Amino acid sequence: MPPELASNNAVKAFLASQYDKKTETEQKQLAKAIENKEHEKASELKETLADAKDKYSVNNWIADAATRMAKQLNFGTHISKGVHPDAKGDNVSFEVINNLPKTIVGTHSIDSSYIDANGNAAALPLAAFFDFEINETTKIRDLILADNTDFVASLNSDQTLANTYHQTFKEALQNNITEPVTHERNKQTLWVINAYEETDIEQLNYINIVPLYPSVLTHEVYQRINHLKFSDDNKAARDNRFKKTAEQRPYVSLNNLATVQLGGTKPQNVSLLMSKQGGRNYLLPSLPPIIKQDRAFKLSKFANSIFSTGMEYNAREAIQNIFKSIKDTRNIVDVRNARKRAIDEVLYQIFAAAEDIRTTLHAGWSKDYELDRIEKLWLDPKRADLDGEAEFKAEREEDDAWHSQIIHSFARWLNTLMQAEFKQIASDFGDAEHLEWEREIEDMKKRYERAGKGVFL
Repeated sequence: MPPELASNNAVKAFLASQYDKKTETEQKQLAKAIENKEHEKASELKETLADAKDKYSVNNWIADAATRMAKQLNFGTHISKGVHPDAKGDNVSFEVINNLPKTIVGTHSIDSSYIDANGNAAALPLAAFFDFEINETTKIRDLILADNTDFVASLNSDQTLANTYHQTFKEALQNNITEPVTHERNKQTLWVINAYEETDIEQLNYINIVPLYPSVLTHEVYQRINHLKFSDDNKAARDNRFKKTAEQRPYVSLNNLATVQLGGTKPQNVSLLMSKQGGRNYLLPSLPPIIKQDRAFKLSKFANSIFSTGMEYNAREAIQNIFKSIKDTRNIVDVRNARKRAIDEVLYQIFAAAEDIRTTLHAGWSKDYELDRIEKLWLDPKRADLDGEAEFKAEREEDDAWHSQIIHSFARWLNTLMQAEFKQIASDFGDAEHLEWEREIEDMKKRYERAGKGVFL
């Protein structure tokens, strides 16, 4: 097709393409018959082609399209038969009247060049006529809807007839419905419109909502998914995964994609676009969201220590493991190692939470918190770089006695948890256990420092 086709030549170009398409076999047979000097067969084929040429002449074809086909096809963006193939309700051509929120996805979300149609299959050439491309951005239906004078004049040499045909085509495309028709096969939903105004059920008013199938939208989705999956670029990128010398490029994979078949073995009974899809419609996965629990530790503004009920919850699994190891009274290596691993896990949770606070919160955040001073020195290191915080900086850098105080706070917190869990033997958790917890955190601190991850830096 030429990149640019004059409006007044569009009809002839379409009919020529239809003639060639429908008579391709006969034209080849004629050429062969002439070559073989089969005069009788050639004469018959010429007569057949002459009849076809007459059928696809402007005057004959356009007249038939306007008087017969236009009455036998129903155009629209939303079709009735998509809901049920036997439904005989109206199709609707959707037009955006009000700007809808971007969170609502529908036909208004796309700028599609498609239009759908259904009805008598023998009248479908009219849909092909409307869909015939003049250039990359214009189709015959665009000329019809724009009242293009050159195009209208090309419909018939009699301008009265030309205007009549044009008006018939335009009305078919616009499909303006004054009295909507539904059918027993259509779905129907009664929607109350004054639920907040009336308390008496007898006074409620309803509108009848008849959902139609958005075939233009689903066809766009179908085409775009096919392009993503089966385009030459995507296929080449997938194939190149296994070629060491080929350029590696990203490719698209669409998982959990399903299809639903409409129209059974005869999707053409549903609509033109459905026939082009072979009745297949893609279903994207509509699964409930997987909500991952946020395990990040949140420090309360009113907490005076990081060693709080919040930290107890944050490290609850490891703390429970400590409890289990204490309940096991066997003095064997496995039990002692299990307890040490559980304590290490608690310390890991504490250090991870502390590191998150130290690196993600802004400098000086601790000014608005009720934390103990020593923990502010630990958890808000960037505050030392602020103007007016010379005292804070000196306190933090010139004396590391606060390190020992934090270690002591951890041991006291862990001892308190043990005493609360084991009330009957609470007195057993004394200085010896307290010193053990301190040794554990001191040991973990040294391990972090050897790995270049200072805990109190």
